[in-house]
Amino acid sequence: MRRLLIVDRQGKRVFLRSPDVGTFTCIAAEGTVLTPGTKAGVLHRLDVAYDLMVPEGVTGRVSTVPPERVHAPVEFGAVLYELVPFAQVVGDETVSDDKATPLDGLAVRAPYSGRFWHRPAPKDPAFVKEGDILEPGRTLGLIEVMKTFTHLSYEAQGELPSKARIIKLLAADGDEVSAGDPLIEVEGA
Repeated sequence: MRRLLIVDRQGKRVFLRSPDVGTFTCIAAEGTVLTPGTKAGVLHRLDVAYDLMVPEGVTGRVSTVPPERVHAPVEFGAVLYELVPFAQVVGDETVSDDKATPLDGLAVRAPYSGRFWHRPAPKDPAFVKEGDILEPGRTLGLIEVMKTFTHLSYEAQGELPSKARIIKLLAADGDEVSAGDPLIEVEGA
């Protein structure tokens, strides 16, 4: 079952609030990019789990630190996330928030919808980490669709350079992603 998060805009600040009482889990990490239709956690209420979805018109990077508890109790309207919108001035450039792109515009994007995994198994190390140099063919992670796992490899397509350095992992391990969502922010190496 799915529930939309409540959007609360206060000037330039955007807050996503709980649509009900319960325990909040599967929380997006600080720095995760949230876009319309993406899953932003799970709310358990009376033995029912609701996937919390980002509503239309909301895009930004999570600026809140996740709670310490894995199943954090929340009340109706509690702030679950504060988002930093993409429409911000960076140097002399203004970055638009209508495309949900990282600040420098270079990102490896999801080729299709599914669940993105950083590692082949829970106890294994991640395929890549921030600062790694990427060359074509290097495995970046796995995308799971209907219990089928597909390796996602780096390919120098479009504006992506033949050698790139990872700036930031945008999608958290286990995040639901849609086709075109930015997964990893990169720069030329």
